[in-house]
Amino acid sequence: MKKATASFLLFTIFLCLSSTKLSAGANETTYKFWVELKDKTGTPYSILKPWDFLSERSLARRRKNGFSICIQDLPVSPVYVNSVKEMGLKVLLTSRWMNAILVQTKDSLLAATLSKTNYVKKVTLMGYWSRSRSAAGFDPETTGQFESMDYFGTGHIDAKNQANPEEYNDGYGMGWDQVKMSNTQVLHKRGFRGKGVWIAVLDAGFYQANVLGAFDSLRANNQIIGSADFVDRDGNVYNDDDHGTHVLGCMAANVPGIMVGTAPDASYLLLRTEDARSEFPSEEAQWLAGAEYADSMGVDLISSSLGYTEFDKSEFGHTYAELNGHTALITLAANMAYERGIIMVNSAGNEGDGEWGKIGAPADAVGVIAVAAVDKDGIRAGFSSMGPTYDKRMKPDLAAMGKKAIIAGTSGYFYGSNGTSYSAPILAGSIASFFQMFSTKTASEIRSLVCMSAKNYLQPDSFLGFGIPDFELAIKLSENTQIGGTSSNPFYTWPTLDTLHADFELKTNVNPVKKYYYELKSDGYSAVSSGVISKQESLVYITRLRFKKKGWYRIRITDDIKIWERKIYFEPKKD
Repeated sequence: MKKATASFLLFTIFLCLSSTKLSAGANETTYKFWVELKDKTGTPYSILKPWDFLSERSLARRRKNGFSICIQDLPVSPVYVNSVKEMGLKVLLTSRWMNAILVQTKDSLLAATLSKTNYVKKVTLMGYWSRSRSAAGFDPETTGQFESMDYFGTGHIDAKNQANPEEYNDGYGMGWDQVKMSNTQVLHKRGFRGKGVWIAVLDAGFYQANVLGAFDSLRANNQIIGSADFVDRDGNVYNDDDHGTHVLGCMAANVPGIMVGTAPDASYLLLRTEDARSEFPSEEAQWLAGAEYADSMGVDLISSSLGYTEFDKSEFGHTYAELNGHTALITLAANMAYERGIIMVNSAGNEGDGEWGKIGAPADAVGVIAVAAVDKDGIRAGFSSMGPTYDKRMKPDLAAMGKKAIIAGTSGYFYGSNGTSYSAPILAGSIASFFQMFSTKTASEIRSLVCMSAKNYLQPDSFLGFGIPDFELAIKLSENTQIGGTSSNPFYTWPTLDTLHADFELKTNVNPVKKYYYELKSDGYSAVSSGVISKQESLVYITRLRFKKKGWYRIRITDDIKIWERKIYFEPKKD
Protein backbone atom coordinates (compact mmCIF):
# COMPACT_ATOMS: atom_id res chain seq x y z
CA MET A 1 0.00 0.00 0.00
CA LYS A 2 1.35 3.37 -0.99
CA LYS A 3 1.49 5.97 1.77
CA ALA A 4 1.60 9.73 1.38
CA THR A 5 5.04 11.30 1.72
CA ALA A 6 3.70 13.61 4.43
CA SER A 7 2.69 10.60 6.49
CA PHE A 8 6.18 9.13 6.26
CA LEU A 9 7.61 12.42 7.49
CA LEU A 10 5.20 12.53 10.40
CA PHE A 11 5.87 8.96 11.34
CA THR A 12 9.61 9.53 11.63
CA ILE A 13 8.92 12.58 13.79
CA PHE A 14 6.40 10.77 16.00
CA LEU A 15 8.58 7.76 16.75
CA CYS A 16 12.17 6.85 17.34
CA LEU A 17 11.98 3.52 15.57
CA SER A 18 14.11 0.85 17.16
CA SER A 19 14.16 -2.93 17.17
CA THR A 20 15.41 -2.91 20.76
CA LYS A 21 12.62 -3.27 23.33
CA LEU A 22 12.67 -1.61 26.74
CA SER A 23 14.43 -3.51 29.50
CA ALA A 24 15.59 -2.83 33.00
CA GLY A 25 17.53 -4.78 35.53
CA ALA A 26 15.92 -6.09 38.69
CA ASN A 27 17.20 -3.17 40.77
CA GLU A 28 16.88 -0.44 38.14
CA THR A 29 13.92 1.90 37.78
CA THR A 30 12.86 3.19 34.40
CA TYR A 31 11.01 6.51 34.17
CA LYS A 32 8.87 8.13 31.50
CA PHE A 33 8.41 11.90 31.47
CA TRP A 34 6.07 14.14 29.47
CA VAL A 35 7.96 17.25 28.40
CA GLU A 36 5.77 20.19 27.35
CA LEU A 37 7.52 22.79 25.22
CA LYS A 38 7.01 26.56 25.18
CA ASP A 39 6.99 27.07 21.42
CA LYS A 40 7.89 25.56 18.06
CA THR A 41 10.85 27.75 17.25
CA GLY A 42 13.12 26.09 14.73
CA THR A 43 10.53 23.90 13.02
CA PRO A 44 11.16 23.66 9.27
CA TYR A 45 7.41 23.35 8.63
CA SER A 46 4.86 26.06 7.90
CA ILE A 47 1.07 26.22 8.12
CA LEU A 48 1.24 27.72 4.63
CA LYS A 49 2.57 24.40 3.31
CA PRO A 50 0.55 21.79 5.22
CA TRP A 51 1.08 19.15 2.53
CA ASP A 52 4.59 18.76 3.93
CA PHE A 53 3.24 17.14 7.09
CA LEU A 54 -0.39 16.16 6.31
CA SER A 55 -1.76 13.93 3.57
CA GLU A 56 -4.22 15.23 1.00
CA ARG A 57 -6.96 13.08 2.58
CA SER A 58 -6.31 14.80 5.90
CA LEU A 59 -6.43 18.25 4.34
CA ALA A 60 -9.63 17.44 2.42
CA ARG A 61 -11.33 16.20 5.58
CA ARG A 62 -10.41 19.38 7.43
CA ARG A 63 -11.70 21.57 4.60
CA LYS A 64 -15.03 19.72 4.59
CA ASN A 65 -15.35 20.11 8.35
CA GLY A 66 -14.37 23.78 8.34
CA PHE A 67 -11.15 23.41 10.30
CA SER A 68 -8.16 25.51 9.25
CA ILE A 69 -4.53 24.48 9.68
CA CYS A 70 -3.17 26.05 12.87
CA ILE A 71 0.09 26.16 14.76
CA GLN A 72 -0.98 23.14 16.83
CA ASP A 73 -0.70 21.07 13.64
CA LEU A 74 2.95 21.88 13.11
CA PRO A 75 5.38 19.11 14.10
CA VAL A 76 7.56 19.64 17.17
CA SER A 77 10.76 21.54 16.51
CA PRO A 78 13.58 19.08 15.70
CA VAL A 79 15.94 21.55 17.37
CA TYR A 80 14.30 20.83 20.73
CA VAL A 81 14.09 17.10 20.05
CA ASN A 82 17.81 16.92 19.34
CA SER A 83 18.60 18.98 22.42
CA VAL A 84 16.65 16.55 24.60
CA LYS A 85 18.50 13.61 23.06
CA GLU A 86 21.84 15.26 23.71
CA MET A 87 20.95 15.42 27.41
CA GLY A 88 20.90 11.61 27.48
CA LEU A 89 17.15 11.12 27.36
CA LYS A 90 15.55 8.59 25.01
CA VAL A 91 12.84 10.21 22.90
CA LEU A 92 9.92 7.82 22.51
CA LEU A 93 7.48 10.02 20.61
CA THR A 94 6.46 13.61 20.01
CA SER A 95 3.07 15.33 19.90
CA ARG A 96 2.45 18.21 17.55
CA TRP A 97 -1.03 18.95 18.99
CA MET A 98 0.30 19.27 22.55
CA ASN A 99 3.81 20.41 21.53
CA ALA A 100 5.36 17.82 23.81
CA ILE A 101 7.86 14.96 23.91
CA LEU A 102 7.59 11.63 25.74
CA VAL A 103 11.02 10.61 27.01
CA GLN A 104 12.49 7.68 28.92
CA THR A 105 15.43 7.50 31.28
CA LYS A 106 16.87 5.61 34.21
CA ASP A 107 18.22 8.86 35.64
CA SER A 108 15.29 10.63 37.32
CA LEU A 109 17.50 13.66 38.07
CA LEU A 110 17.44 14.54 34.39
CA ALA A 111 13.82 15.63 34.83
CA ALA A 112 14.93 18.47 37.10
CA THR A 113 17.55 19.50 34.55
CA LEU A 114 14.91 19.44 31.80
CA SER A 115 12.48 21.61 33.76
CA LYS A 116 15.13 24.35 34.00
CA THR A 117 15.75 24.40 30.25
CA ASN A 118 14.56 27.65 28.65
CA TYR A 119 12.38 25.98 26.00
CA VAL A 120 10.59 23.62 28.41
CA LYS A 121 7.23 24.67 29.85
CA LYS A 122 6.55 21.71 32.15
CA VAL A 123 7.82 18.21 32.97
CA THR A 124 5.41 15.54 34.25
CA LEU A 125 6.15 12.00 35.41
CA MET A 126 4.11 9.56 33.29
CA GLY A 127 5.18 6.22 34.76
CA TYR A 128 7.96 4.18 36.35
CA TRP A 129 8.73 0.52 36.94
CA SER A 130 11.51 -1.74 38.22
CA ARG A 131 11.15 -4.94 36.21
CA SER A 132 11.93 -6.45 32.86
CA ARG A 133 9.59 -5.45 30.04
CA SER A 134 11.17 -7.43 27.24
CA ALA A 135 8.09 -9.54 26.50
CA ALA A 136 4.41 -8.85 26.09
CA GLY A 137 3.58 -11.48 28.69
CA PHE A 138 0.05 -12.41 27.68
CA ASP A 139 -1.68 -15.67 27.03
CA PRO A 140 -3.99 -15.42 24.02
CA GLU A 141 -7.52 -16.56 24.79
CA THR A 142 -6.89 -17.80 28.31
CA THR A 143 -9.47 -20.02 29.93
CA GLY A 144 -12.43 -18.01 31.19
CA GLN A 145 -11.70 -14.98 29.05
CA PHE A 146 -14.49 -15.85 26.64
CA GLU A 147 -18.06 -16.94 27.08
CA SER A 148 -18.55 -19.33 24.16
CA MET A 149 -21.85 -19.56 22.32
CA ASP A 150 -23.33 -22.85 21.21
CA TYR A 151 -24.86 -21.69 17.92
CA PHE A 152 -24.30 -24.86 15.92
CA GLY A 153 -23.79 -27.43 18.67
CA THR A 154 -20.04 -26.80 19.02
CA GLY A 155 -19.59 -23.48 20.79
CA HIS A 156 -16.55 -22.82 18.55
CA ILE A 157 -17.08 -21.95 14.91
CA ASP A 158 -14.09 -22.12 12.59
CA ALA A 159 -13.73 -19.01 10.45
CA LYS A 160 -13.00 -21.22 7.44
CA ASN A 161 -15.84 -23.65 8.03
CA GLN A 162 -18.11 -23.21 5.02
CA ALA A 163 -20.60 -25.89 6.05
CA ASN A 164 -23.24 -23.28 6.85
CA PRO A 165 -25.18 -21.85 3.91
CA GLU A 166 -24.40 -18.23 3.09
CA GLU A 167 -28.06 -17.30 3.43
CA TYR A 168 -28.00 -18.37 7.09
CA ASN A 169 -29.18 -15.33 9.07
CA ASP A 170 -29.27 -13.37 5.82
CA GLY A 171 -25.61 -14.26 5.27
CA TYR A 172 -24.40 -12.72 8.52
CA GLY A 173 -24.27 -16.01 10.41
CA MET A 174 -23.33 -15.46 14.03
CA GLY A 175 -23.11 -11.69 13.51
CA TRP A 176 -26.79 -11.27 12.68
CA ASP A 177 -28.01 -10.05 16.09
CA GLN A 178 -25.42 -7.30 16.38
CA VAL A 179 -26.00 -6.13 12.80
CA LYS A 180 -29.79 -6.25 12.80
CA MET A 181 -30.11 -4.52 16.17
CA SER A 182 -29.36 -1.14 14.54
CA ASN A 183 -30.70 -1.99 11.06
CA THR A 184 -27.18 -1.88 9.65
CA GLN A 185 -28.17 -4.59 7.15
CA VAL A 186 -30.32 -1.92 5.42
CA LEU A 187 -27.12 -0.03 4.60
CA HIS A 188 -25.38 -3.20 3.41
CA LYS A 189 -28.27 -4.20 1.15
CA ARG A 190 -28.04 -0.83 -0.54
CA GLY A 191 -24.36 -1.49 -1.24
CA PHE A 192 -22.80 0.50 1.60
CA ARG A 193 -20.47 -1.72 3.64
CA GLY A 194 -17.79 0.88 4.41
CA LYS A 195 -15.91 0.81 1.10
CA GLY A 196 -13.55 3.78 0.79
CA VAL A 197 -13.91 4.71 4.46
CA TRP A 198 -10.68 4.68 6.47
CA ILE A 199 -10.94 3.50 10.08
CA ALA A 200 -8.09 3.72 12.58
CA VAL A 201 -8.29 1.11 15.33
CA LEU A 202 -6.37 2.09 18.47
CA ASP A 203 -5.83 -0.89 20.72
CA ALA A 204 -3.38 -3.14 22.59
CA GLY A 205 -2.28 -5.33 19.68
CA PHE A 206 -3.60 -7.37 16.77
CA TYR A 207 -2.13 -10.78 17.45
CA GLN A 208 -2.23 -12.98 14.32
CA ALA A 209 -4.66 -10.69 12.49
CA ASN A 210 -2.26 -10.90 9.55
CA VAL A 211 -2.88 -14.66 9.13
CA LEU A 212 -6.37 -15.41 10.48
CA GLY A 213 -9.04 -16.58 8.06
CA ALA A 214 -11.52 -14.07 9.48
CA PHE A 215 -9.55 -11.34 7.71
CA ASP A 216 -8.77 -13.06 4.42
CA SER A 217 -10.74 -10.45 2.47
CA LEU A 218 -8.87 -7.59 4.17
CA ARG A 219 -5.59 -8.98 2.89
CA ALA A 220 -6.90 -9.98 -0.52
CA ASN A 221 -8.33 -6.51 -1.16
CA ASN A 222 -5.51 -4.52 0.46
CA GLN A 223 -7.88 -3.12 3.07
CA ILE A 224 -5.19 -2.88 5.76
CA ILE A 225 -3.74 0.48 4.82
CA GLY A 226 -1.00 0.50 7.43
CA SER A 227 0.02 -0.22 11.02
CA ALA A 228 2.24 1.23 13.72
CA ASP A 229 3.34 0.20 17.20
CA PHE A 230 3.57 3.17 19.57
CA VAL A 231 4.45 0.96 22.55
CA ASP A 232 7.51 -1.10 21.61
CA ARG A 233 8.17 0.81 18.35
CA ASP A 234 9.26 -2.40 16.62
CA GLY A 235 6.95 -1.99 13.62
CA ASN A 236 5.00 -5.17 14.36
CA VAL A 237 1.43 -4.99 15.75
CA TYR A 238 0.75 -8.69 15.12
CA ASN A 239 2.96 -10.23 17.82
CA ASP A 240 1.53 -8.66 20.96
CA ASP A 241 -1.86 -8.61 22.67
CA ASP A 242 -4.96 -10.08 20.98
CA HIS A 243 -7.57 -7.56 22.19
CA GLY A 244 -7.38 -5.55 18.96
CA THR A 245 -7.89 -8.72 16.93
CA HIS A 246 -11.19 -9.38 18.70
CA VAL A 247 -12.22 -5.75 18.21
CA LEU A 248 -11.29 -5.76 14.52
CA GLY A 249 -13.45 -8.81 13.87
CA CYS A 250 -16.59 -6.99 15.00
CA MET A 251 -16.18 -4.61 12.06
CA ALA A 252 -14.06 -6.36 9.46
CA ALA A 253 -14.84 -10.11 9.62
CA ASN A 254 -16.16 -11.29 6.26
CA VAL A 255 -16.98 -15.00 6.24
CA PRO A 256 -20.44 -15.23 4.64
CA GLY A 257 -22.75 -17.64 6.41
CA ILE A 258 -20.49 -17.71 9.46
CA MET A 259 -19.74 -14.14 10.53
CA VAL A 260 -19.92 -10.78 8.74
CA GLY A 261 -19.04 -7.57 10.57
CA THR A 262 -20.60 -4.12 10.35
CA ALA A 263 -18.02 -2.65 7.93
CA PRO A 264 -16.44 -5.55 6.00
CA ASP A 265 -15.41 -3.37 3.05
CA ALA A 266 -13.78 -0.51 4.98
CA SER A 267 -10.03 0.08 5.08
CA TYR A 268 -8.20 -0.22 8.39
CA LEU A 269 -5.19 1.43 10.01
CA LEU A 270 -4.03 -0.75 12.92
CA LEU A 271 -2.36 1.18 15.73
CA ARG A 272 -1.01 -0.29 18.94
CA THR A 273 -1.12 2.36 21.67
CA GLU A 274 -2.05 0.34 24.77
CA ASP A 275 0.54 -1.64 26.74
CA ALA A 276 -1.39 -4.63 28.14
CA ARG A 277 1.49 -5.41 30.52
CA SER A 278 0.84 -2.38 32.71
CA GLU A 279 -1.27 0.74 33.14
CA PHE A 280 0.43 4.14 33.21
CA PRO A 281 -0.45 7.66 31.97
CA SER A 282 2.21 7.25 29.25
CA GLU A 283 -0.37 5.13 27.42
CA GLU A 284 -2.55 8.21 27.08
CA ALA A 285 0.39 9.91 25.36
CA GLN A 286 0.74 6.88 23.09
CA TRP A 287 -2.97 7.10 22.25
CA LEU A 288 -2.50 10.79 21.47
CA ALA A 289 0.37 9.98 19.12
CA GLY A 290 -1.76 7.30 17.47
CA ALA A 291 -4.61 9.76 16.94
CA GLU A 292 -2.22 12.30 15.44
CA TYR A 293 -0.79 9.70 13.09
CA ALA A 294 -4.31 8.64 12.07
CA ASP A 295 -5.14 12.28 11.42
CA SER A 296 -2.05 12.75 9.25
CA MET A 297 -2.94 9.67 7.21
CA GLY A 298 -6.41 11.05 6.58
CA VAL A 299 -8.67 8.55 8.37
CA ASP A 300 -12.38 9.25 8.57
CA LEU A 301 -13.13 7.47 11.84
CA ILE A 302 -11.30 6.31 14.96
CA SER A 303 -12.56 3.27 16.84
CA SER A 304 -11.03 2.85 20.28
CA SER A 305 -11.89 0.27 22.90
CA LEU A 306 -9.66 1.80 25.57
CA GLY A 307 -10.38 3.80 28.66
CA TYR A 308 -8.38 5.12 31.60
CA THR A 309 -9.35 5.74 35.21
CA GLU A 310 -6.96 3.96 37.59
CA PHE A 311 -3.29 3.10 37.03
CA ASP A 312 -0.77 0.66 38.48
CA LYS A 313 0.49 3.41 40.78
CA SER A 314 -2.36 5.03 42.71
CA GLU A 315 -0.85 8.49 42.53
CA PHE A 316 -1.51 8.61 38.78
CA GLY A 317 -5.23 7.73 38.94
CA HIS A 318 -7.92 10.03 37.56
CA THR A 319 -10.57 11.37 39.89
CA TYR A 320 -14.21 11.65 38.91
CA ALA A 321 -13.76 15.44 38.95
CA GLU A 322 -11.24 15.08 36.12
CA LEU A 323 -13.85 13.45 33.87
CA ASN A 324 -15.16 16.83 32.79
CA GLY A 325 -14.35 16.68 29.08
CA HIS A 326 -11.24 18.86 29.15
CA THR A 327 -8.70 17.54 31.67
CA ALA A 328 -7.25 14.10 30.87
CA LEU A 329 -4.60 14.10 28.16
CA ILE A 330 -6.39 11.43 26.16
CA THR A 331 -9.67 13.37 26.40
CA LEU A 332 -8.03 16.50 25.05
CA ALA A 333 -6.59 14.42 22.22
CA ALA A 334 -10.00 12.96 21.33
CA ASN A 335 -11.58 16.40 21.20
CA MET A 336 -8.82 17.70 18.96
CA ALA A 337 -9.27 14.79 16.58
CA TYR A 338 -13.02 15.47 16.45
CA GLU A 339 -12.43 19.17 15.77
CA ARG A 340 -10.36 18.10 12.75
CA GLY A 341 -13.31 16.17 11.35
CA ILE A 342 -12.62 12.63 12.56
CA ILE A 343 -15.68 10.68 13.73
CA MET A 344 -14.73 9.47 17.22
CA VAL A 345 -16.15 6.25 18.68
CA ASN A 346 -14.97 4.88 22.05
CA SER A 347 -16.18 2.25 24.50
CA ALA A 348 -17.96 3.60 27.58
CA GLY A 349 -16.10 1.18 29.86
CA ASN A 350 -16.83 -2.00 31.83
CA GLU A 351 -17.04 -0.56 35.34
CA GLY A 352 -20.84 -0.45 35.66
CA ASP A 353 -21.00 -3.16 38.28
CA GLY A 354 -17.70 -2.24 39.94
CA GLU A 355 -16.64 0.24 42.58
CA TRP A 356 -15.83 2.97 40.04
CA GLY A 357 -19.11 2.59 38.12
CA LYS A 358 -18.53 5.53 35.79
CA ILE A 359 -17.19 5.97 32.29
CA GLY A 360 -13.48 6.63 31.80
CA ALA A 361 -11.34 8.88 29.61
CA PRO A 362 -11.65 9.55 26.67
CA ALA A 363 -15.35 8.54 26.82
CA ASP A 364 -15.95 11.82 28.70
CA ALA A 365 -14.84 13.90 25.69
CA VAL A 366 -17.48 16.10 24.07
CA GLY A 367 -16.52 14.89 20.60
CA VAL A 368 -16.53 11.17 21.43
CA ILE A 369 -19.49 8.88 20.81
CA ALA A 370 -19.22 6.80 23.99
CA VAL A 371 -20.87 3.42 23.46
CA ALA A 372 -22.65 1.42 26.14
CA ALA A 373 -23.32 -2.34 25.92
CA VAL A 374 -26.65 -4.16 25.65
CA ASP A 375 -27.64 -7.78 25.05
CA LYS A 376 -29.39 -9.06 21.93
CA ASP A 377 -32.75 -7.93 23.35
CA GLY A 378 -31.51 -4.38 23.88
CA ILE A 379 -31.25 -4.69 27.66
CA ARG A 380 -28.32 -2.90 29.27
CA ALA A 381 -25.44 -5.12 30.35
CA GLY A 382 -24.74 -4.72 34.06
CA PHE A 383 -21.02 -4.14 33.47
CA SER A 384 -21.58 -1.21 31.10
CA SER A 385 -20.17 2.01 32.59
CA MET A 386 -22.51 4.86 33.44
CA GLY A 387 -22.53 8.62 33.25
CA PRO A 388 -22.96 11.44 33.61
CA THR A 389 -19.66 13.28 33.34
CA TYR A 390 -18.52 15.33 36.31
CA ASP A 391 -19.84 18.49 34.63
CA LYS A 392 -23.26 16.78 34.28
CA ARG A 393 -23.15 16.09 30.53
CA MET A 394 -25.06 13.04 29.37
CA LYS A 395 -22.85 10.00 28.81
CA PRO A 396 -22.71 7.42 27.36
CA ASP A 397 -24.10 8.60 24.01
CA LEU A 398 -25.35 5.47 22.24
CA ALA A 399 -25.56 1.71 22.73
CA ALA A 400 -24.83 -1.44 20.73
CA MET A 401 -24.55 -5.15 21.41
CA GLY A 402 -21.76 -5.87 23.86
CA LYS A 403 -23.10 -8.82 25.83
CA LYS A 404 -22.39 -12.11 24.05
CA ALA A 405 -21.13 -10.11 21.08
CA ILE A 406 -19.43 -12.21 18.40
CA ILE A 407 -15.70 -11.60 18.02
CA ALA A 408 -12.86 -13.14 16.02
CA GLY A 409 -10.64 -15.39 18.13
CA THR A 410 -6.96 -15.95 17.46
CA SER A 411 -7.45 -19.72 17.50
CA GLY A 412 -9.38 -19.49 14.24
CA TYR A 413 -12.84 -19.56 15.81
CA PHE A 414 -15.53 -16.97 16.43
CA TYR A 415 -16.71 -16.60 20.02
CA GLY A 416 -19.29 -14.81 22.09
CA SER A 417 -17.78 -12.36 24.56
CA ASN A 418 -18.76 -9.48 26.81
CA GLY A 419 -17.58 -5.88 26.92
CA THR A 420 -18.10 -2.35 25.69
CA SER A 421 -14.83 -3.13 23.91
CA TYR A 422 -17.08 -4.83 21.35
CA SER A 423 -20.14 -2.59 21.36
CA ALA A 424 -17.89 0.32 20.30
CA PRO A 425 -16.45 -1.27 17.12
CA ILE A 426 -19.81 -2.81 16.23
CA LEU A 427 -21.31 0.67 16.20
CA ALA A 428 -18.20 2.22 14.63
CA GLY A 429 -18.49 -0.14 11.67
CA SER A 430 -22.17 0.73 11.25
CA ILE A 431 -21.34 4.43 11.30
CA ALA A 432 -18.59 3.84 8.72
CA SER A 433 -21.08 2.14 6.39
CA PHE A 434 -23.50 5.03 6.95
CA PHE A 435 -20.70 7.54 6.29
CA GLN A 436 -19.89 5.85 2.98
CA MET A 437 -23.45 6.58 1.88
CA PHE A 438 -23.29 10.19 3.06
CA SER A 439 -19.60 10.99 2.71
CA THR A 440 -20.18 14.71 2.02
CA LYS A 441 -21.49 15.22 5.55
CA THR A 442 -19.30 16.46 8.38
CA ALA A 443 -18.41 14.49 11.49
CA SER A 444 -20.84 16.67 13.46
CA GLU A 445 -23.67 16.03 11.01
CA ILE A 446 -23.06 12.27 11.05
CA ARG A 447 -23.07 12.29 14.83
CA SER A 448 -26.34 14.24 15.00
CA LEU A 449 -28.13 12.04 12.48
CA VAL A 450 -27.12 8.81 14.18
CA CYS A 451 -28.09 10.12 17.62
CA MET A 452 -31.41 11.45 16.34
CA SER A 453 -32.29 8.03 14.95
CA ALA A 454 -32.02 6.41 18.39
CA LYS A 455 -35.19 5.44 20.18
CA ASN A 456 -34.65 7.62 23.28
CA TYR A 457 -33.52 10.81 21.58
CA LEU A 458 -35.81 13.04 23.66
CA GLN A 459 -35.07 11.32 26.94
CA PRO A 460 -31.46 10.13 27.08
CA ASP A 461 -30.17 8.72 30.34
CA SER A 462 -26.89 7.94 32.07
CA PHE A 463 -27.13 4.22 31.27
CA LEU A 464 -27.60 4.00 27.47
CA GLY A 465 -27.59 7.64 26.39
CA PHE A 466 -29.90 8.09 23.40
CA GLY A 467 -30.11 4.32 23.14
CA ILE A 468 -29.71 2.04 20.12
CA PRO A 469 -29.56 3.90 16.79
CA ASP A 470 -31.68 2.95 13.79
CA PHE A 471 -29.74 3.34 10.55
CA GLU A 472 -32.83 2.85 8.39
CA LEU A 473 -34.26 5.96 10.02
CA ALA A 474 -30.89 7.76 9.80
CA ILE A 475 -30.81 7.08 6.03
CA LYS A 476 -34.25 8.54 5.53
CA LEU A 477 -33.47 11.56 7.66
CA SER A 478 -30.34 12.14 5.56
CA GLU A 479 -32.16 11.68 2.27
CA ASN A 480 -35.01 13.88 3.48
CA THR A 481 -37.49 11.30 2.21
CA GLN A 482 -40.71 10.45 3.96
CA ILE A 483 -40.09 8.23 6.95
CA GLY A 484 -43.72 7.35 7.52
CA GLY A 485 -44.59 3.66 7.69
CA THR A 486 -47.43 4.08 5.16
CA SER A 487 -48.68 6.74 2.79
CA SER A 488 -51.62 7.38 5.13
CA ASN A 489 -49.55 7.59 8.32
CA PRO A 490 -46.55 9.94 8.27
CA PHE A 491 -45.02 8.58 11.46
CA TYR A 492 -41.99 6.33 11.02
CA THR A 493 -42.25 5.17 14.61
CA TRP A 494 -45.81 4.25 15.47
CA PRO A 495 -47.08 1.66 17.97
CA THR A 496 -47.60 -1.54 15.99
CA LEU A 497 -48.29 -3.81 18.96
CA ASP A 498 -51.33 -3.66 21.20
CA THR A 499 -49.18 -3.38 24.33
CA LEU A 500 -46.30 -1.02 25.16
CA HIS A 501 -43.90 -1.65 28.03
CA ALA A 502 -42.06 1.69 28.07
CA ASP A 503 -42.38 5.31 27.03
CA PHE A 504 -42.51 5.71 23.25
CA GLU A 505 -41.13 8.30 20.79
CA LEU A 506 -43.15 9.21 17.70
CA LYS A 507 -41.01 10.46 14.80
CA THR A 508 -41.67 11.86 11.32
CA ASN A 509 -39.97 14.20 8.88
CA VAL A 510 -43.15 14.87 6.90
CA ASN A 511 -44.12 18.54 7.25
CA PRO A 512 -47.65 19.06 8.58
CA VAL A 513 -50.26 21.26 6.92
CA LYS A 514 -49.93 23.62 9.87
CA LYS A 515 -48.67 21.94 13.04
CA TYR A 516 -48.80 18.52 14.60
CA TYR A 517 -50.88 18.46 17.76
CA TYR A 518 -50.86 15.40 20.00
CA GLU A 519 -53.06 14.26 22.83
CA LEU A 520 -52.56 11.29 25.16
CA LYS A 521 -55.49 10.21 27.32
CA SER A 522 -55.77 7.42 29.88
CA ASP A 523 -58.62 5.18 31.15
CA GLY A 524 -61.85 7.08 30.93
CA TYR A 525 -60.00 9.35 28.46
CA SER A 526 -58.77 11.76 31.07
CA ALA A 527 -55.93 13.90 29.71
CA VAL A 528 -52.36 12.75 30.45
CA SER A 529 -50.44 15.10 28.16
CA SER A 530 -50.92 17.20 25.04
CA GLY A 531 -49.16 19.81 22.96
CA VAL A 532 -47.39 20.64 19.72
CA ILE A 533 -44.85 18.15 18.35
CA SER A 534 -41.57 20.03 18.02
CA LYS A 535 -39.10 19.84 15.17
CA GLN A 536 -35.52 18.87 16.02
CA GLU A 537 -32.58 20.39 14.11
CA SER A 538 -34.80 21.06 11.06
CA LEU A 539 -34.92 17.34 10.36
CA VAL A 540 -37.57 15.44 12.27
CA TYR A 541 -40.66 16.01 14.37
CA ILE A 542 -40.44 14.07 17.63
CA THR A 543 -42.57 13.75 20.73
CA ARG A 544 -42.25 11.32 23.60
CA LEU A 545 -45.36 9.65 24.95
CA ARG A 546 -44.99 9.15 28.69
CA PHE A 547 -47.34 6.74 30.39
CA LYS A 548 -48.08 7.13 34.09
CA LYS A 549 -49.46 3.75 35.09
CA LYS A 550 -50.76 0.43 33.84
CA GLY A 551 -53.91 0.62 31.73
CA TRP A 552 -55.51 1.63 28.41
CA TYR A 553 -54.55 4.84 26.61
CA ARG A 554 -55.66 6.65 23.46
CA ILE A 555 -53.17 8.46 21.21
CA ARG A 556 -54.60 11.18 18.95
CA ILE A 557 -52.59 13.33 16.51
CA THR A 558 -53.84 15.90 14.01
CA ASP A 559 -52.31 18.37 11.56
CA ASP A 560 -55.60 20.34 11.26
CA ILE A 561 -56.59 18.24 8.24
CA LYS A 562 -56.00 14.59 9.08
CA ILE A 563 -56.33 12.70 12.33
CA TRP A 564 -54.33 9.64 13.42
CA GLU A 565 -55.53 7.66 16.41
CA ARG A 566 -54.42 4.56 18.25
CA LYS A 567 -55.69 2.75 21.34
CA ILE A 568 -52.88 1.07 23.27
CA TYR A 569 -52.42 -0.85 26.51
CA PHE A 570 -49.47 0.10 28.72
CA GLU A 571 -47.89 -2.38 31.10
CA PRO A 572 -44.55 -1.38 32.67
CA LYS A 573 -41.65 -3.81 32.38
CA LYS A 574 -40.97 -5.88 35.45
CA ASP A 575 -37.50 -5.49 36.97
